[in-house]
Parts: sequence; C-alpha cells; structure tokens
Amino acid sequence: MSSLRKPIVSITNANKSFGTFVVFKGADFAIHEGDKIGLVGPNGAGKTTLLRIIAGTENLDSGTMSRAKNISVGYVPQEHAVEALSGGEKTRKALDRIFTEDKDLLLFDEPTNNLDIPSLEALEKKVRESDKTFVIVSHDRRFLDNTVSKIIEIDGYDRLIRVYGGSFTEYMTAREMRIEKAWKDYGEKISEEKRIGTMVKQKISHIREIEKKRFGNRYLNPKEKEKPDDAVLRDKEARAGRRAKVMKNRLERFVEDTEHIEKPVQPLPLKMDFTETLRGSDKVFSLRGVKKQMGKKMIGPVDTDIRYGDRIHVTGTNGSGKTSLIRILIGDLTLDSGEIERGAQISIGYLPQETVFSSRETLRDAFLRLSKIEESEGRKILNRFRLTADDVGKRMTDLSSGERSRFILATLIAARPNCIILDEPSNHLDFEALESLENALGTFTGTLIVVSHDRYFIEKIGLTKEVKIG
Repeated sequence: MSSLRKPIVSITNANKSFGTFVVFKGADFAIHEGDKIGLVGPNGAGKTTLLRIIAGTENLDSGTMSRAKNISVGYVPQEHAVEALSGGEKTRKALDRIFTEDKDLLLFDEPTNNLDIPSLEALEKKVRESDKTFVIVSHDRRFLDNTVSKIIEIDGYDRLIRVYGGSFTEYMTAREMRIEKAWKDYGEKISEEKRIGTMVKQKISHIREIEKKRFGNRYLNPKEKEKPDDAVLRDKEARAGRRAKVMKNRLERFVEDTEHIEKPVQPLPLKMDFTETLRGSDKVFSLRGVKKQMGKKMIGPVDTDIRYGDRIHVTGTNGSGKTSLIRILIGDLTLDSGEIERGAQISIGYLPQETVFSSRETLRDAFLRLSKIEESEGRKILNRFRLTADDVGKRMTDLSSGERSRFILATLIAARPNCIILDEPSNHLDFEALESLENALGTFTGTLIVVSHDRYFIEKIGLTKEVKIG
C-alpha cells in the first residue's frame, strides 16, 4: 500500500488560479515512492499546470509543496522541441530518452498522443515493469487501466482535487457512485425537511381549530356552556401545542444537523440513448471498386457490403484514407471511379474527426441549423445534456470543453439515426461524454461505422467487422 511507502511529494492546502479562473483549491495529496498515478480531469481543467507545479516549473498561489531530498524529476511535456520528425516520432524519442535517465519521478503529459498500437504496448510494458514513480496525463483509458493503480482527479465543477485508489475503470465507477450518493443524500434531506415541515403545519392548523372552537364557547349562554367540554378543549390545545413545539424543535435540529449537506455541484452522470426514426433497409451501403485520389495518394479500390446492424471498425495506418472513406459514405466526397449504392430510408448521424468551433453564432442557432428540428424539440434535447437556457445564448467560440462535448452528443441524438458514423470520437469528447456514448451505443440496434484508435472504446462498444484501408 502507498501509505506504507514514503511520500516523495506532498502538497498541502494548495491553491492555484489564473486571473478569475480557479485551477484548484484546498488541494491536499501526496505522491508516494513507487506510485503509478493517472492524473485526470476535463480539458482545460489544469492537469498540465499541476504537472508543472510538481516538476517545479510553476508556482502555487498559496499552500505548500514539499519534495523529499535527492528526488530527481523527469518531465515529458505534450509538445517536444524536435524538428523534422512526425508527432509519433517526437513522442517516442522523448520517452526513450527519459527512460535512460536516472530519474526518480517521471511526469508524462499525454504520452499516448500519436503513438501507434505497438508503441503504446511497448510504453505500457515499460511503465508496468519500472520501479520508478509516475504521474501520467492521458486520454487513453485502456493505457491508464493497464498502467496506473491510483487516480488523482481535478474536478471540473468544484475545483477540488480528489484521490481514488485503483484503476481508471474503478475510478469511474467510484466517482459515479460518489456523485449519485451526494444527490441521494441531498434529496433525502429535502424530503425529510418537507415531511417534518408539513407535520408542523398540520399541528399548528389543528391547534387553531381547537382555539377557534374553545373561544366560540365564550359566546354561549353561560347556563348552556358545559365547563367540562371547555376544559377538554383546553387540554387538547395544550397537548397539540406541546406536540407542535416538539415537531418544530425537531425540524430546527434536523436542519442544523444537516447544514453541511449542500446541493451537489456535480450534475448526475449523463444518460443518453438512441431512438431510431425507422429501421431502414437491410442494405446500408454497397461499394464496388471505389477509388478516390487524394493529393498524391490513391484510396482504394474498396469493395465491401455494409448491412443493417453491422458494427464496423474502419482500420488502416495514419494517412491511409479512413476519414476520406467516411466522407465518401456520407456523400461529402465524389468518386473518381467505382460505384456506391445506399439503401433506402437510411438516416445518418455523423460525428466528424475535426469539429471547428470558430462560428460566432449562438449554441441555439448552431444546434438548430445542424439538427434541422423544431426549436421546442431542440430545447428538450439540449436540456437532457445540461445545456440550459443560459447556455444556449452563448457563442460557439465561448463554450467550455464540457459544453462542446455535450453539444456534439446532442446533435448526434437529434439526428435520430439508424446509421451512426463516428470518426475518432475520443478526440473531442471528455471521459464522461465518452462513457455516456459507449453505454448508448451498447444498446443501439442500427448500423455502426467507427474510425478509432481508442482500444477501450473499441472493446466497450463491441465492433465485430473490420474494413481495412490501405
């Protein structure tokens, strides 16, 4: 256990901001000798900033960071200052160098970017077999599952740093359970307040009825007034008053005892599902001798049949033409030769690899333009993805990374497709959005065509047929 190993880095009551943006607050955690840690959080949450603080190239605003004596740190940033090499070559060169150096603590910022499968597997093996200490930022969930045994999370909502033991998958489960429990506790508190409050009101109302009846007796003929009844009413009033006071005190104590249970700032996990407009024909696409010249590269010939319900993984090396094939299927590119047939009543939901948010139009206008649905229906879908009335007026250029992820998924749901085409969805969806998409695709009965290098995603959604390009 890490608690039995000595801490080599300790951060205590630490705060960091850039202007009005709070990176994290009140951080307390330690990195122990031999730890293999995954550092996670939404895009822009401050993971790189925290790595730099640990590396000693960035300062805290307040709080302390202490490092054990004689601890040496190796840091591999996202960007590598090596010219005339590809992204993958730069990453491999930087990683090879760092493993040959005698460093105790290794900090990796997105080391899995641009690595092919053999390089990923080689890096996984090195990390697992090393006795060094690691803190790794990565969007590759399978890589994290295969390498780390502790997760440090920068929460994108409350800006707190939390530490979870276990793999990435175990972290996601524990995180969801924590959030759901927080909402359950909050809901139970509100329900109990309402229940006790209602009982107090009922008792007070009962007392007033008794008082009204007793005071009414004053105006009766004294000869007709029955003193015993008056006494009974006074006794009832006293007893009801005492019970009401007890209930009121109980309510006050309950509220006081549960003041620490605040409304959770983290929303409940996204839940999404795909409802098809109609089934569509058995034949979705039929490609015969399809060729397309893209610059100096010829794509094809491609010969394949895609049937309703197929779950297809489009594979190939970088630059082989996977995205071009997708664009051919959706009709965005014309053929140079060959033919493609598309089945009847095929409705496509398409998530491109590159999603540009340079438009100055509002989220509402962009969504209605892309989804081609009525505004009332559009609002319902956006609300499901926690895009509220305040959010829909934002410019597309001003959306946060989480808002962009939810916007992308909302447009996909709005299409109500029976054929879903995804081009590297892991590139622009955060972990929460990916998890929701994976769960929804698990029950999707239509046709699924995916380009992805994300091994976790591929395994989770169960792709059963391969179309290889190049």
